[in-house]
Amino acid sequence: MTKTATPEIKARRGDLVVVELRPSYTTASYTREEEPLAYRLMEVTNLFRDGRIKMVRDARHEGGGNPQQLDGLLHSTGRRWLLPVADWNVEEARALAAQHVYPNSTMPRDFPSLEDAREALAPARHSKT
Repeated sequence: MTKTATPEIKARRGDLVVVELRPSYTTASYTREEEPLAYRLMEVTNLFRDGRIKMVRDARHEGGGNPQQLDGLLHSTGRRWLLPVADWNVEEARALAAQHVYPNSTMPRDFPSLEDAREALAPARHSKT
């Protein structure tokens, strides 16, 4: 996965991006605990003129839902990794992410770690031969 923080990497519409999220939840405990991170596969739907990602939508659901601003994405930590169409089979990656579901459910869930996302999505990467 390629990090989009470097300016030479320009995204294109249809590329995928793994976004790091810090889900918020309320607990009854007064002790401060580190919140777990989650990783969600998103599809690029719109770009700024300079190639930065402007809008994304959830890539795990058929149809993807409504586009939303990447920089305003709820719970985003600002870290993201680009999966360009040239290097990835987008449809297969979407299907693999959709198969990552909650137990006894068909509802897709976020990956608990970046390593889990890499492992689950690896079959969708085009081989470099």
